[in-house]
Amino acid sequence: MRVRGEWPNPVALRRGWSRAVARPWNRSRSDAHMRLVRGSPAFLTAAAETVLGLGASAVVSPPLMAGAQPLWRAAGFHPYVELTLLRTPVNGEHPGAGGVRMLGDNAWARVIEIDASAFGPMWKADLPALVEALRSTSDSALLGLDDPNARTLAGYAIAACAGGTGYLQRLAVDPAFQRRGLGRVLTRAAHNWARRRGAQTMILNTKPDNAGALALYQSEGYAVLPERLQLLRYPDALS
Repeated sequence: MRVRGEWPNPVALRRGWSRAVARPWNRSRSDAHMRLVRGSPAFLTAAAETVLGLGASAVVSPPLMAGAQPLWRAAGFHPYVELTLLRTPVNGEHPGAGGVRMLGDNAWARVIEIDASAFGPMWKADLPALVEALRSTSDSALLGLDDPNARTLAGYAIAACAGGTGYLQRLAVDPAFQRRGLGRVLTRAAHNWARRRGAQTMILNTKPDNAGALALYQSEGYAVLPERLQLLRYPDALS
């Protein structure tokens, strides 16, 4: 197995034609996140074992639909966390999205701070994870919303668009500025951004027990889909 990069920074793993990339889950946890670019179950198992050898305590897959899971399960990955999947049609421009602006690279430090405050040690995203979300498609945007009184960035959203589908990849509001409707404004701004790029559908996911987020998205027209996404883990969480 050829490894390019130095853990705990993101690494690329290769064996012949097969390739995977891995990064730390975040700086508070020793788990790794792995994305398979191409390869067989045997390669995926070998890549996971390699990452464990680099110091990770476990390897976690991206959120996977049921149809994408057999290869990972054949590699020895087991169900770990479920996520609720939601979808809404993109029919028109949503009002009430004013004040949202495009963010540049100089905003990353504050975005990371907001994310950590909003999601906590388990689910916070460090810079590699946020950049990965932003680069998930060739057309994406980092959107921000300032608090007019504090004159600081209060929340952000990562939106992406590909093939007529928009994705709300990530959204967080600093807890100090929550319950002011900023999450709703960012949700609408992401919807409008995707619409202008030809999206006909908007998709997002969240934890099933995140009642506040579910209530917000459903009030914005999102419907919960019957199929859930799953994160798979290697080795089994019980082993």
